[in-house]
Amino acid sequence: MTAVATRHRFTTADFQRMGTAGIFPPDARIELVNGEIVDMSPIGPRHSFITKTILGFWLRRLPDGWHMGIQDPVALDGHCEPQPDITIIRGVPADYAGGHPGPGDIGLVVEVAETSLEFDTGEKRQMYAAKGIPEYWVVDIPNRRLEVSTGPGPRGYESTVVLSPGDTASSTLVDGARIAVSDLFPAE
Repeated sequence: MTAVATRHRFTTADFQRMGTAGIFPPDARIELVNGEIVDMSPIGPRHSFITKTILGFWLRRLPDGWHMGIQDPVALDGHCEPQPDITIIRGVPADYAGGHPGPGDIGLVVEVAETSLEFDTGEKRQMYAAKGIPEYWVVDIPNRRLEVSTGPGPRGYESTVVLSPGDTASSTLVDGARIAVSDLFPAE
């Protein structure tokens, strides 16, 4: 007889109960992705710099009726509660006092990837596309690139543009919002 490995997919309710019960250490950096609890990479200085740079960019251009989440959970479905580095969310923070924003509330997700590049450009990109997140940015620190994905659908994003220093990124969320990719990477 062959043994079959059985995986248990956690729900967001399970994940929340485990957190409330103190199962995870208070400083745990974890998220729920497709029913699995995933350790998040530590935040290094380059990651922190880039996150703050993008935060400053969006704070000056945030459209009326939107606010930002910084490493806050989003509830994509009953088995997905990731914590993107930056999220542009419809409404005001008080709108979500009773629950995390869902796919229909999110205009843009940004992930900054240093050691998590394969995960962010693979499983996470597919997850965000399947949930209908209109725009997904991945800052690829090792290769000094920005990947901008738009046109979400169940099979992925219709378009992913890879931009390098010297290029300028624009957003579908705000007409005319443009950021120089070189601004994301400190001089070496």
